[in-house]
Amino acid sequence: MATPVQGYLACCEALATLDQRALLPKIKSPTLVIAGRHDMSTPVAAGEFIRSQIPGAALTILDAAHISNVEQPHAFTDAVVGFLTQR
Repeated sequence: MATPVQGYLACCEALATLDQRALLPKIKSPTLVIAGRHDMSTPVAAGEFIRSQIPGAALTILDAAHISNVEQPHAFTDAVVGFLTQR
């Protein structure tokens, strides 16, 4: 609520035109994509697309919306730690 409305709107406008999909195949580091099952702004299909474009990437879907690390902190941490320790 403390965020200035004009600043928030400008950020949303900038992100609406940002398209970096062509860069995804260039990612060479092990990558975990985390998607929220109830995320309306970045739906699971977007996470699936990102995973499909990054060689060897993994996808985890959590029972959350857009800020899964806050909404499901234990599940988020388990997913990240599991991903990092399997390497």
